[in-house]
Amino acid sequence: MKRIFIVTLLLIFTQTIFAQKQKLAFNLIAGETYYHSMKNSSSIKEEIDGQKINFDLAISGKVAFKVLSTEDSVYDMSVTYEQLGMTMKLPKGEMIFNSEKQDPNDVFSTILRTIKGKRFLMKMTKVGKIIEVKNLDSIFDNLLDPFPNLSVQQKQQINAQLKQAYGEKSFKGSYEMVTNIYTNTAVEKGDTWKIETKLESGMAATLATTFEFKDKTLEYYTIIGSGKIETLDKDAYAQINGIPARYNLKGSMNSNIKVDTKTGWILEASINQLMSGHAEIKDNPKLPGGMVIPMSFENIMNYSSK
Repeated sequence: MKRIFIVTLLLIFTQTIFAQKQKLAFNLIAGETYYHSMKNSSSIKEEIDGQKINFDLAISGKVAFKVLSTEDSVYDMSVTYEQLGMTMKLPKGEMIFNSEKQDPNDVFSTILRTIKGKRFLMKMTKVGKIIEVKNLDSIFDNLLDPFPNLSVQQKQQINAQLKQAYGEKSFKGSYEMVTNIYTNTAVEKGDTWKIETKLESGMAATLATTFEFKDKTLEYYTIIGSGKIETLDKDAYAQINGIPARYNLKGSMNSNIKVDTKTGWILEASINQLMSGHAEIKDNPKLPGGMVIPMSFENIMNYSSK
């Protein structure tokens, strides 16, 4: 009976402790460096003049975040890419680029290798809102100087593509999907909260997500998210590879995230996006009459702290 009584007390105590509301947030230490390895896999389907075109894009990398200081619940961080890779599977074949590749004839791998180790700055709140990314776009400005065979126009086009894929707006939007998950309100297991994020990577979109404090252990908390994505400024054209285009897309996003109970840092994250709609190319000298392109894509992002 005594053993049963003690076990019962322990169960009651454990349930009471684990049922208490708590503030979920980042608790990072100044001077420490935190890491994310990521892999972003996209499967894109388009239909042009009745012909269906499929291609896959995979972007991988390892990023180091060093906390420089903390002030007014905002972290000042120094960020560097430690590795970058990209694989494109097109109807005509596969292209593989990597910052670890030592081939002077591989222009894009050389560019990725040059980006590696370059430092830029980021400010992030304790709830994961990225309020500033600075000095990242400037990294791309002189990357193409060692390639005299490229024309000025080619350099400008590649520079624009790099900023769209890896630049400040793209970095802020993509990383907020995995960091901007906390709420200022104390929560307990089963509670939900809503967060809206603006995404800017080639096209502007808004992501409205409902997060749930799903589970907790001594080592990690599990947070899941369910959201809706929709492009913004559907009537506004933007220059995509030198061509005026606009997007009308909408879809969903689901996430499963494990965070460290002590630091709040993301230990593992899996994010799945589904979107469909169309892209519209405006009448221009390169494409007289313009074009409407039905399209859809699935994007799977995986993050790890290792």
